[in-house]
Amino acid sequence: MIFMAIELLAPAGSPASLRAVVEAGADSVYMGAGWNARMRARNFSIEELGKAIAYSRKNGVKSYIVLNTIIFENEISSAWDYIKKIYEFGADALIVQDLGVGKIAREIAPEMELHASTQMSVHNSKTAEILKKMGYSRIVLARELSIDQAKAIKRNANVEVEVFAHGAMCYSYSGKCLFSFIQTGRSGNRGACAQMCRFPWKLLHNGKEVRKGYLTSTKDLNILEHIDKVKRAGIDAIKIEGRLKGAEYVKAVVSAYRKGIDNGEYCDLTQYGLRDYTSGYLFGEAKTNKLTNPKKSGFSGKRIGEVIGNSGEVRVWGLIKKGDLIRTANSGKKITIFRIFVHGREVEEARGECKLAIRSLKKGDVLFKVERMKFEDDFLGSYCALKSRVPKKYVMPMDKLELRIKDMIFASDEQEALAVPKGKAVCVPWETDAELVKRCRAEVFVDTPRIVFDDELDAVLKKIRGFEAGFMVSELALSDIGRIVVSHYANVSNSLAAREWMNLGKVEGVVSSVELMANAAKRIGFINYTGNRLELMISENNLFKDLEVDEKGRWELKDPKGNKFRILKRNGRTVVIS
Repeated sequence: MIFMAIELLAPAGSPASLRAVVEAGADSVYMGAGWNARMRARNFSIEELGKAIAYSRKNGVKSYIVLNTIIFENEISSAWDYIKKIYEFGADALIVQDLGVGKIAREIAPEMELHASTQMSVHNSKTAEILKKMGYSRIVLARELSIDQAKAIKRNANVEVEVFAHGAMCYSYSGKCLFSFIQTGRSGNRGACAQMCRFPWKLLHNGKEVRKGYLTSTKDLNILEHIDKVKRAGIDAIKIEGRLKGAEYVKAVVSAYRKGIDNGEYCDLTQYGLRDYTSGYLFGEAKTNKLTNPKKSGFSGKRIGEVIGNSGEVRVWGLIKKGDLIRTANSGKKITIFRIFVHGREVEEARGECKLAIRSLKKGDVLFKVERMKFEDDFLGSYCALKSRVPKKYVMPMDKLELRIKDMIFASDEQEALAVPKGKAVCVPWETDAELVKRCRAEVFVDTPRIVFDDELDAVLKKIRGFEAGFMVSELALSDIGRIVVSHYANVSNSLAAREWMNLGKVEGVVSSVELMANAAKRIGFINYTGNRLELMISENNLFKDLEVDEKGRWELKDPKGNKFRILKRNGRTVVIS
């Protein structure tokens, strides 16, 4: 059987990681400086980025630059300058979340590919088709799709598709999570996610605590044993997640996938995953087995042993030495080993059972070894950035956005909707009855689902045709259904992104992303969201099934500070609301 060649795309969160993955056999790398979804990574300066692109090209590796966050109006000129520079350096592609950023790149960088980030949450063929028409040559698909759904999108849209193969998974659809921003001010759409889904929660049923743990912490993705199936599906590229991980980790993972792709060889990566592994939604495991691991929240290095006593007694697999860095499953702190004892005698190194002079070790805990860097961040000093292309000119539109609706009331129930007076605009929930819409005095816009798969689209459109109203839309596939107001869930934070939506359909208003300050939104002509409830996370996972509880009654998550968040099933998906 002849398999299609598949591209292995690897993370480079630092120059050291770049060298590691290139040497491990990556076909392409993704990396960034400003405005990327991993701002906590070491990342690159713009000068280093130019050298990194030159280094990659010398080694036959493609360079994809991430600009996969939303940007604000006052950042457009800086983003424009950033794109110009990476285009000059010869970057092969730009990975984008913000439609406004995509517009700039199309205009000034015509020879550089545009890839739609997983932050765009593409999960149906029509959205993929729209993005292709807008100039995107590749779609990084939402992680929640099955392999058959991914195949269908590639076939129907005739566009390259990329899927995630390995690494951390968000509990919510990427780009659809507002939890971190609402609770901490750190936005996942701006690259600063506080990882609320990794928090320890208490589960409440009708106000009573019934469970606690890392209840929304997902296992890590690992599809290594399914590589041949991915090849047969005609997927163009697989992506390793890990720009926050060290060089040793990414080298080990990329090497394993290289062997899997080239030789069908399976490498056991269990020692690199604290949260346990799942093949996720791609091959159905997330639907049949538990996706979450309530006992584990984070990655801690390479598993090397366990604590067997409360006085520092441990059992290790392999060799440990003085000076090694370790951490335990229950602590994020790195600990240096200074003293090792075997049968009461101090030694320089040990295997098997020994004692470590570390008082914080607790019986039953798991030990992880944190590899010290063997790759240096300064190796790029010998490379010169090349200016191989000349960007085209781009003129920022100066005309004001013509949006009819500047204000809106967001009704959460029938009573609120009916109370809105004539002359006002009101948004009502998707569950609203069509007859109620007719009774409203205000101009009604019916909120539409955030997630619509290919096999769900016909049913959604049928229901839409039953309303005499406009619609609130965040899904590109619904941009042509009539009079629309672009939802705050579409993450529109600048006028260029709004214009891209206006080119697709009858846009009468735009609700700004919640990250945008109210006064800045008003200056552009956007509507500010003023509703009482926000979908903080929307997940394909059935949390009730994972936690083995009945959906009946009032279910809530309670965080360590005592804040409570309602859990609902909406359109068959788990939603956590404020």
